Amino acid sequence: MLAGWTLDAGAQQACKAEVSVGVIDSNGNSFRGLAREDFLTRGPKGIGVESIAYDEGPRRLLLVVDTSKKLSIAAHKAEIELVKAIVATSRPADSLALITARGPGGTVKFGEDRSKLLDVLESEANPNKDRGPLDAANEGLEWFSDPRPGDAILLIAASTDGNHKTNAKSLAKALASHHVRLFGLALGLVMTRNISAEGVVTSTTSQGMAYVTAGLGDYAYDTGDPDFYPLTTNSGGIVVAVMNPESQHGSYKPEDPRFQQFLKSRAMIVSNAVQAFYRFQIDQPKLSHPEVWSLDIKEAIRKHSPAMFLLYSHELGPC
Repeated sequence: MLAGWTLDAGAQQACKAEVSVGVIDSNGNSFRGLAREDFLTRGPKGIGVESIAYDEGPRRLLLVVDTSKKLSIAAHKAEIELVKAIVATSRPADSLALITARGPGGTVKFGEDRSKLLDVLESEANPNKDRGPLDAANEGLEWFSDPRPGDAILLIAASTDGNHKTNAKSLAKALASHHVRLFGLALGLVMTRNISAEGVVTSTTSQGMAYVTAGLGDYAYDTGDPDFYPLTTNSGGIVVAVMNPESQHGSYKPEDPRFQQFLKSRAMIVSNAVQAFYRFQIDQPKLSHPEVWSLDIKEAIRKHSPAMFLLYSHELGPC
């Protein structure tokens, strides 16, 4: 995509954009104290970082939870433990909301008592099989009425399929236009090798979503949900593996304290990554359509902490 990009310097004018950039370790903890000079940018000619500021202010986080009856009992219990952990690690000033997909439950809007989250999640009322995970995420985007830095959605699901109104490409566009990052806790296999060091490219390329490479310590899977990984990573989030089919059928038992601790650690990665990031003020050419760009840490910094993962939106939009 970058190879075909051309620039008429006389016709283009510079504009500014703000991008949320997470710099985290494998536990989701943020690296503090980085400066503008520590980063490298690549992309459209004329792009540059004007300034950066560390931000750990209050966040709005929408939980989208798959409550399908097709999920195993272990998976449903794991979801409850994950939501409990997210609530426990959230800060008093953070605002949480919830919407269920493919099954019973309902909604809890921002500003409502967070004690309702588990009540709604565990409810057997209001079954809605027609609202798939991406449908629910797209519906919840409208709850972020006034975009704020750090707005995020957390999708807790076995897969991203089963939708009726929303596909991966349309949700990716909606996330970008609302400036919302998508995170995931996956209860099933997730294909991570959409573009890998081995050069394997999946069907996500045809959807315009295959910008990312496998990372954050995940194994590179050739099977599984093809859209979960690019949707989250391209938006500036991450997807963290929680369960696979083997663990759902007996390798881990929901009542096992070791498994409960594992679930808490998975939720903590996402919670940490959501809560803190750098706000980048970007100088960019005035684009007529979204363009791909890349960001990295200079080797002089990275060699001291090799396990540094960057979370940021992989497209710069028109401004």
